[in-house]
Amino acid sequence: MAVDEPPILVGSSAIAAVLGVSRQAVDHRLRTDPRAPVPAATVNRTASWGGTRVWWRAEVDRWLGGADPARWTVRPRPTG
Repeated sequence: MAVDEPPILVGSSAIAAVLGVSRQAVDHRLRTDPRAPVPAATVNRTASWGGTRVWWRAEVDRWLGGADPARWTVRPRPTG
């Protein structure tokens, strides 16, 4: 019996790390791609800051072409 993964929220920095691009590039793509998922929530919002948008990882996986648990494995950044 397969155990489903619990719902996980991810931010644009995590998505950027998976795609190997900048957070700004991900932010642009999320705002302009009509197929992109809508944010699940905005967290840490204050009177002077708009907060951080987060998405359900399953929706991001669908947007990126399907679930791939290995996609979310933390990879060390190249040095030098």
